[in-house]
Amino acid sequence: MPEDPEDVRTLIRRAPLSFVGTITQLGQARLTDVPVDERTAVVQVDTVLHAPDAFQKLAGSEVTIQLSGDLDPPAVGDAAAFFTDGMVYGESLAVTEVGRLPADAVQENISLVARTADAMPFSALQRDIADEDMVTHAAEADAVVVGVVVALEQMPADQPSEHYPDWWRARIDVSTVEQGQIEPGPVDVLYPNSLDFRWYQVPKPKASQEGMWILHATEGALREWAPFQILHADDHQPVQRLDTLQASRR
Repeated sequence: MPEDPEDVRTLIRRAPLSFVGTITQLGQARLTDVPVDERTAVVQVDTVLHAPDAFQKLAGSEVTIQLSGDLDPPAVGDAAAFFTDGMVYGESLAVTEVGRLPADAVQENISLVARTADAMPFSALQRDIADEDMVTHAAEADAVVVGVVVALEQMPADQPSEHYPDWWRARIDVSTVEQGQIEPGPVDVLYPNSLDFRWYQVPKPKASQEGMWILHATEGALREWAPFQILHADDHQPVQRLDTLQASRR
């Protein structure tokens, strides 16, 4: 692992794309509509460390990067691990640097990927981050249960408005209670079925779907429909994730 993995975790949380690359030009860009100054650089991507699916095969290509004003500027020929955000995609890719590490700080991650089934050098760290986030999120919830969806029902909407969540109610047959004041058996849970940008990441329960459900107490008038809600992208997890949660509490 790198010498300070906590720094790497912080950078991964801040940056959707990271790669090891070599500066090939300074004061230049590969996209004509990108503003250029002395901190604009063209970088040859050597190894992608973590990335969204669409950008996992950047190795061998050149990208434009707006270097951070908080870091010492590199020189042409310098190699580093760049952590980036703010992607602009055209005939090439432009990104903004949010952090940087020496290339050798991530070399062990790169070497390990050849000996594992991981797709990318930071896959293991991303799993650790996901576990940490899930454990923190569960600790803040009102209940955590394992159960299967046995019924679904759309709730009435008198005057749907822009960004209306389109409330549905799922009945979950709870088999295991890990946290909260719930008894095994059926419990009603509201969820927004809308695909509006405010709600599209929230899990949409399906008939007969099993899982670990992270539940939040319903407040206000909506409580008449169900005592709990799911409102967060992490509120549904595979059943096996219960082991991760329980291990964190030992």
